[in-house]
Amino acid sequence: MKRFLRIFLLTVLVPILLLAAAVGALYFHSQSYCVPEQPSSISNTTGLVQAQGRSLYDPAGNALQLTGINAGQLLLQEGWMSPFALEPLKHEDGSFVKDADGNLQYPEFAEEDFRGGLKSNPNLAAYDFDELLELYRTSFFTEEDFRIIKEDLGLNTIRLPFYYLNILNEDLTPKDEAEAFAYLDWFIAQAAQNELYIVLDLHGAPGSQNGYEHSGASERIAGLWDNQANMDATVALWDFVSSHYTQTAPELGKWIATYDILNEPTYGYKGVTTKECWALFDRIYDTIRANADAHVITMEGCWDFSTLPDPADYGWENVQYEYHWYNWWSNILPYDLLLAYHDMHNIGRDYDVPVLIGEFTLFEDKQAWAEQLALYDERGYSWTIWNYKTTVTGWWTSSWGVYTCQLKHDTAAEQAKCNVATCTYEEYAAACDAVRTENCVTATLYDVLMTYKSQKQP
Repeated sequence: MKRFLRIFLLTVLVPILLLAAAVGALYFHSQSYCVPEQPSSISNTTGLVQAQGRSLYDPAGNALQLTGINAGQLLLQEGWMSPFALEPLKHEDGSFVKDADGNLQYPEFAEEDFRGGLKSNPNLAAYDFDELLELYRTSFFTEEDFRIIKEDLGLNTIRLPFYYLNILNEDLTPKDEAEAFAYLDWFIAQAAQNELYIVLDLHGAPGSQNGYEHSGASERIAGLWDNQANMDATVALWDFVSSHYTQTAPELGKWIATYDILNEPTYGYKGVTTKECWALFDRIYDTIRANADAHVITMEGCWDFSTLPDPADYGWENVQYEYHWYNWWSNILPYDLLLAYHDMHNIGRDYDVPVLIGEFTLFEDKQAWAEQLALYDERGYSWTIWNYKTTVTGWWTSSWGVYTCQLKHDTAAEQAKCNVATCTYEEYAAACDAVRTENCVTATLYDVLMTYKSQKQP
């Protein structure tokens, strides 16, 4: 019996106690960790936002925390939050796949599908493709939305995800400069009028940097990394962007807080940001700096501090590191433990760079929202919530957006989303109209931001 107890202690109880001690130590480290105090101001002669130490500074040299929202679904379609689709999913017998509430289910729908559907639709053949894109954009995001973000929500930043085909042609050559930047320039000019900074985020690179739907890819292949033409085009894209906002439109460039050079880059089967990604970051960094461009350059690591190098190893200066913190296991994993996990990966990698939490949500947990935003403020982390607007096919609201577009209240209706491959112009225009902010509803995320704004006001 004693021998059994001894074996039990050594093989079961002791490891459990050691694991509990390790988790406890990490939790304590996370709760007690704080970013070293940073200067409240610096000498800044660039006329741009600058990174120094752990902080960003505005053009006047005052410490700056970016607090903002993502404008996702504006320039890249993401099926789960889009008013558009192709054919709904069907069972083998041809009947539609529906959820428990009777709502149709749809396959993944990326920007490639959206563009391909519009171009192949015989009912839209008489209409200019670019005008169809413009109709959607001008409905989804209007001048009033900039005012809402600044005045109503009390934020100072919009992270703007864009697609490589906004800047390049399909053969990867650059578009005419006026055409390439017409929409981006308009968007940044509207932001400037409302004193909002822009995080210019390349969300979908040639070939896709991660194979995810939100990179524009209709196939789950990260075709950027092993394709020299795609990598060269990505570098050339940032050369074009950098040149435009330092030489052609420097007044607009002042409102770009940072170039977010590649969203969620993941290499190979590991599904994380690796040294192969760092090498492309380095090429882009050198290209931007060769244009005498002093903008902050942001590198993203998937999904924690362990996935980016010491910037000193590459000679990177005036950079920011970005992470996306989603707790997909929120029903079983407390947010404190998720934070401890991230902080564990920061041990030994606590680099002297500012941090941007570029995407995150706390779902419907208002207490978690309050605690997380307070933590980011305490640490001086900049943040941009995902997302400004989303779409659902039922009566509910979604914490994935400040505004929810509810496409359907009648679950007996067969089609909720607009099929871009078969719709008429009138149906397409109606779908565009549906996502106007005045036609949407607010819920959890709106309430969270209103509470945060009231607490920050003097």
